[in-house]
Amino acid sequence: MGNTVVVKGPEKAPGCYWTLVDIFRAAGLPSGVLNTIIHRPQDGAEITSALISAPAVRKVNFTGSTAVGRVIAGLAGREMKPVLMELGGKAPAIVCEDADLQLAALQCTLGAFLYSGQICMATERILVNAKVADDFRKTLSATIDQVFAGNGLVLVDKTPVEKNARLLQDPISKGATTTYGQASEKMDLATAMKPVVIEGVKEGMDLYYQESFGPTVSLFVVESDEAALKIANDTEYGLASAVFTENLQRGLRIARQIETGAVHINSMSVHDESVLPHGGAKKSGFGRFNGEEGLKEWIEDNHMEELVAISVLQGNVLAAVWKRCT
Repeated sequence: MGNTVVVKGPEKAPGCYWTLVDIFRAAGLPSGVLNTIIHRPQDGAEITSALISAPAVRKVNFTGSTAVGRVIAGLAGREMKPVLMELGGKAPAIVCEDADLQLAALQCTLGAFLYSGQICMATERILVNAKVADDFRKTLSATIDQVFAGNGLVLVDKTPVEKNARLLQDPISKGATTTYGQASEKMDLATAMKPVVIEGVKEGMDLYYQESFGPTVSLFVVESDEAALKIANDTEYGLASAVFTENLQRGLRIARQIETGAVHINSMSVHDESVLPHGGAKKSGFGRFNGEEGLKEWIEDNHMEELVAISVLQGNVLAAVWKRCT
């Protein structure tokens, strides 16, 4: 959209961003249009603060955890700079009794464990109707075996492995059980863990509220769509979600009631359409990516348009005129 960009690479995987930016350089993008900064982990806070406060930086875009997003939004607020944020998620996948269970199991498997679950749109909660719960459990386990062949999934480092182990231990100590995988299973590689499906997670347990950001998904058995929606919306996050049903009207009705930025019907939660605006609700961020709305996030048009609003209140005509940048 005509902007120059500075990309701050992630400390734990700097080679990815370096390679992407170098591809654009090799393709002929003019020097200085797309830039990247790679730094040591211990310098992250200082570098981030310097970038946000730099006069040349006009807007900040952050994708990451809600905790870090809160810090960055605060820094940008002090500088009076707008921010665009795509933050954490606790994506639900609702499986209705009329769903294609093979399709739902495959899409929930991919949604939960693709990229080892290290995606903010990853499926964190599967809410399956009680009428098909037994069949779905079997189909889901078989699908996970088929897709991942019992292999361990490699994460960015050992920290998220340790985090997921803690998140699983809390509900297990309070009566929850794993229906796929073992919470305490150790891998030869410290940065790997096998997929885990856990059932019996309830309010008051850490995993009920926290984003695992790893190969851990909670399975809930519900009696109705309303019960599924209650659990799906009982979170501070609202990024992505999924609904599985053969009835499109039912799918749309459920979708309208899920408090997330996007709902995918009969497809995994890890997906966004390039022509549609993408972004979160609640503490999953603000602003939109993709589509016309996403492009407009990155332009300033100084054309002034007058807007006149006229309303009638208790017999009196009230008029107001605003100046708006369009």
